[in-house]
Amino acid sequence: MTKGFVTVATGNQRYYKMAVNLLHSYKYCSSSPLPFAIIADEHNEFTKEFDDVCIFNEAKCNYLDKLEMYDYLPYDINIFIDADCLVYRDINRLFDIFENADDFSCFGRVLPLDDNTGWFEYENLNADLQKQIDYVVGLHGGIYYMRKTEKCKKVLDDAKTFSLNYADYKFKGKFETPGDEPVVALSMAINKCKPIFHDFSSLICWWEHENLFKLNITNHYAYCIPLNTKTDIVHWGTRFTRSIPYCKEIAALELNLQGADEKELKKSNKHYEKLAFREKTNKLKTRVINKIKRTLKITTK
Repeated sequence: MTKGFVTVATGNQRYYKMAVNLLHSYKYCSSSPLPFAIIADEHNEFTKEFDDVCIFNEAKCNYLDKLEMYDYLPYDINIFIDADCLVYRDINRLFDIFENADDFSCFGRVLPLDDNTGWFEYENLNADLQKQIDYVVGLHGGIYYMRKTEKCKKVLDDAKTFSLNYADYKFKGKFETPGDEPVVALSMAINKCKPIFHDFSSLICWWEHENLFKLNITNHYAYCIPLNTKTDIVHWGTRFTRSIPYCKEIAALELNLQGADEKELKKSNKHYEKLAFREKTNKLKTRVINKIKRTLKITTK
């Protein structure tokens, strides 16, 4: 059976660049790289770097494109990774981690029906759906494990159906448009697919512990201080791919791939350290100025 990794990039060229950054980080960290595919809405300079390219017939150009993946999956066993992730250690072991998982799975939690911390709440479902589920699902949508089977297809098809009446289910999360995690969570419960628990050694979100990481991609090192854990993948979140820490990691990765010497690497690191210090100083100045303004406003009343 064929197996490999896949990511999605549609619309803005920025997403394609993020996907290539993900690809480069994977190949840099893997001693025996597996095929890595991209599902996209066009062929371009970025897609040329991938082993396989699958083109959407009609891309939505948002994260609901993830629900359309099934017909484009290139391998028998696929592990989807969000394009805004970076790999820090060899992640081929993910296939072993998910070996006994359901045909559609991910990292997350299986919760009791009365739990209110998952992506949906049992009490918000109609009577028909309530009869079909035995548990609530909490999950992280940065990684999806998918065997190309009818059951996997059913999970994604049902998730698309739920997205059409998204507001009816009172899903959790602050999404301006329907998010993939809530509808996938409900669909997994309906189709008796469970996420697997993990100890954060495979995936940690940057935005949940912003600036509380020790990162060195050239040395395959990502350590989350609050969790006291090394991780394989850092999920940055799209908005943080413009951040100085992300840009610093990408610059170091690219210099290393180009064969730069230690002097060039140190120069790049110092450059981003200066930028980070300047950003921190400016933020502090802004907070002080705003506090003074608030104080003056109060005293003049």
